This record gives sequence, structure tokens and C-alpha cells, in this order.
Amino acid sequence: MLGEVERRILQTIKDRGQISRVEISKILNISKPVVSQVVSKLIDLGFVKEIGKKESSSKGGRRPILLSFVSESRYVVGMDIGGTKIDAVLTDLAGNILKKEHVVLPSNLNKEKLLEEIKRVMDPLLKYDKILGIGIGIPGTVDENQLIKRIPAFGITNWDLKKELENSTGYPVFIENNANLDAFAETRVGAGKGFKCVFLISIGWGIGSGIVYEGKIFRGARGKAGEFGHMITDWTMDKTVVPEKGFGHLEEWFSGYSLKKKFGKTVETVFDRSPEELRKSLEHLGVAIANAMVILDPDVVIIKGGIGFHQFDKITPIVKSIVEQIVPKDILEDVVIKRGEIEEYGVAIGGALYVIENALGLK
Repeated sequence: MLGEVERRILQTIKDRGQISRVEISKILNISKPVVSQVVSKLIDLGFVKEIGKKESSSKGGRRPILLSFVSESRYVVGMDIGGTKIDAVLTDLAGNILKKEHVVLPSNLNKEKLLEEIKRVMDPLLKYDKILGIGIGIPGTVDENQLIKRIPAFGITNWDLKKELENSTGYPVFIENNANLDAFAETRVGAGKGFKCVFLISIGWGIGSGIVYEGKIFRGARGKAGEFGHMITDWTMDKTVVPEKGFGHLEEWFSGYSLKKKFGKTVETVFDRSPEELRKSLEHLGVAIANAMVILDPDVVIIKGGIGFHQFDKITPIVKSIVEQIVPKDILEDVVIKRGEIEEYGVAIGGALYVIENALGLK
């Protein structure tokens, strides 16, 4: 939609709030005629508007016209497909949430039924005009062409959801792993803001992770980086364990799924009544986090997900005690472990922000 110069100028207007064409020219070292031409296009597209004239300086002279970014010029749909529910948001170009949708998924969904549920959640949000695109987080792996390779929770493999939705909606669709989008959102507007290397661990029914480096999602060679639930923390024991289909060895030690299997109680009840019984499981989580730290050298480790967020204060003391025993001091002293700041709809917000960056180049 926009060329490189157009993106740079639009980003500058967005960042500065109010700015004149002359100021843009000086900041970006782009000639005034080119700036004027680009600004005219951005005004025509609705991304920018003129908001009056700047106050006169002590030197007098003609007062320049000020420009501002129009965040409501387009809308974006962000969606989080979880194992048991779908969350969706409609945002403007600043990431402000304008509308939310939430549905609980029925059990035993196949691909066709899941697609129906996705469209049912999406339809109310697509009634708005000027939709820029749709960003979707899925609980599985996605390749470099945004083909869904695997969603263990639904037994789905090799699904071109992007193509199906683009054909049915007419809008650009971006598919990404849900933990990656959660990490992306936290990096942009949450606990990871201002950090160079962000490592997010999402602990819910399963365990996933997302890595953001210098503002970009790190996806690995084929889009499958961050499968944290498959970490091995004790091979002498893990080699005898065959994880439940769709789960990894770490998830057998600690996850919503394993807690339910071991205790048959709600997560809240287990944490309140059986803290000592959880210690061993949390020690394995601590070992896995320590292993990730020495490989990634992150600035911040963010713990999120339904369990990670709400049980953070009970999880982190044990995790930190293990991490401190394993990670060399010169690495550990620069790492912060934090609770995520976006309590709800983090993946969906990340999906919306991901569309804005990929479609317009805006940060």
C-alpha cells in the first residue's frame, strides 16, 4: 500500500503527534517537494489530516500548517484462537480497542467446524468500513508462507487458513503463532516495551513461548521457534515418558493439562492447597527457563498465560531459586523476570499490531 518514503513520513507524523511539512523534511532529510507530494497522498488516503497552523515564532514569517495522524482512518481485526475459546478485537491504527468478541468453543472440533466458529466471531467486526486486515494467532506452528503446519489441540495439519479467509472476506490475513503475537504485543505496549530481546512464556493449558528481537518476531528457519513445551529437563526420567498427543515433556511436568491430570482439581485449588506438591513441577519449569536464558541472553523474561499471569507470585519464587543456581551471574544480573502487563486479549491485540506493521510498516 505504501512505499518506503511514504512509510517513513507517516511514521514520523504518527510519532510526533503534530508536525509541519518543513519539520518532516528536516528530520528525515527529504526534500520539501517530495514531502509535500507524499503528504498529499497520505491526506487523500485518509491517514493524515491538516489541523491548523503552528503558532508564530519570534522571527515572524508564514505559519506552517500542522499535520496529525488519523488513527481511525482504518480498522484492524485481531484474533486469538485458543484451545477452548476464541477472543477477537477491533482496533484503530493506534491499537486502541473499539470492540471485543469472545466465544467458548465446543469440544471435538474438526477443521470445518473451527472455520465456522472463526467466521462467527469475525463477522460482527467485519461490518465496519475501512478494514485494513486481519491478524490471527493460532496455538500451533506456522511456516514462512503462513501455512498452518500443525494445531495439536484440534488435530489439524497443513491448513491454508490464510487463503480461505482472504477468499471469503476480501481482506489481507496474517497468521502467526499465538505466543509470538502475545510477545509482540507485550514488546510494543506492555512489559517488554523498551527492551531489545524479549522472551515470553505463556503458561495455560499448555506452554508456549515467543521471542522478539529488536522489535521483530524471531521465528527460526521455518517458523517453528519457541516450542517451549517440548523442552527436556531430566532425560533420565523423560526418556521413559511418552507425552500425551500434542503435548511436550515440559508440559507433562507443568501445565494446566498436567495439573488437571495429576490433581483433578482447578488450578486455583492446586496452588492454594498443594503448594509443596507443585514444587517439583515448578523446579522443572525453572530449569527450562534457565536453559532458555543461557541460549537467548534476553533482557526480560515475561510470564503470561492464564496460569502464568494469575499465579505469577507463587510461580516465580521457586523458578528464580532454580534459575539462580544454574545461570551464570554475569548473564543473570542483566535479566528481568516480569509478569505480563496485558491481562486480556494480548494475542488478539498482537494480531492487530502485527497487521498494522506488515500492511503499513507502522510501529
